[in-house]
Amino acid sequence: MKLKIALCSAIITISALSPAQAADNCTSSRVYLNSRCRQSLPLDKPQKTDTSNYTETVAIIPDGRFYQYQAGQGIYQVKYNYTGRNWTHADVAPIHIDTDKPIAILPIQYTANGMQPGASVNGVPIGRVWNTITVIEMKRRLEALGFYVLTPTIQMYGENLNGFQALEHFIAGVHKGNSHVQTIVLTADAHVANAANPRPGAQMLVTGLHSRDLWWEYRIQSRIMPFYQQQQLYNIGPRVRGGQSNKEGHSLAWHPMIERAAEYNPNVAIIEVAQAVEIVQKAGSIQAGRVWATPLFDAIAWAMAEHACALGANLDNICQNGVLKSDL
Repeated sequence: MKLKIALCSAIITISALSPAQAADNCTSSRVYLNSRCRQSLPLDKPQKTDTSNYTETVAIIPDGRFYQYQAGQGIYQVKYNYTGRNWTHADVAPIHIDTDKPIAILPIQYTANGMQPGASVNGVPIGRVWNTITVIEMKRRLEALGFYVLTPTIQMYGENLNGFQALEHFIAGVHKGNSHVQTIVLTADAHVANAANPRPGAQMLVTGLHSRDLWWEYRIQSRIMPFYQQQQLYNIGPRVRGGQSNKEGHSLAWHPMIERAAEYNPNVAIIEVAQAVEIVQKAGSIQAGRVWATPLFDAIAWAMAEHACALGANLDNICQNGVLKSDL
């Protein structure tokens, strides 16, 4: 079946952290990097805060193989091998979660240092702040719908190359060890076009090396389309990034986080909500972005629930005969 997705765009984003987490002006585009605002964001150590109500067991499954590297703590531990060769493949021990719930992974991939700061507004990187806010908003919605939600961050493993290896292998390990896993990263794009990103803005980066799940892509895009139309922002929709370089980490290469996880399950994507400057222009500020983006967060969460229902996941209060009760 050929799925045709018509998209107009728009998006938006962010919102302020609560006063207990950071003062409002810490999320403004101009002063967020001052010394007080460089303190830990609320999801830096989720292994201590996210598991208080969890009864599910998260375990690395012994498979009789030796793994050279081990990283992470608590439910975010991972074991893997990495040689630098065949880097789009994740040689990782499966990580199994003893749950009948569908699983969502909401990673934070942006750093406070210069390793991967993300897009900038007025010269100030907003990648980590925006990524954190979207994780907070999506986690709340998905847990309310009945998902088991993991929120791994680069800060758990280290803001360096080894840390990225561990984070990416952890995500792949969960995809390898479970069915009904969906991984979404909501980001803000840069505004300068280049060979790797010829049309910056709203888009959904998906696997280019493995079979894509077109139904998953369609469900997400069809639900977010009204938001983009209302905001009058152009949305490219699903797009494959990479394949033009063999160097790991190069902007023209395959995205390692996407490809490593997609080998085991293609439901992994980086969704650029919009250009970072568009978010500020549309919302007025980073603080106002949370409310502005509410319809987008809602739409993505419901699309993920719709997909889980279609695959037979256990969402008793949401699903009926493989479809959302709200769609009946």
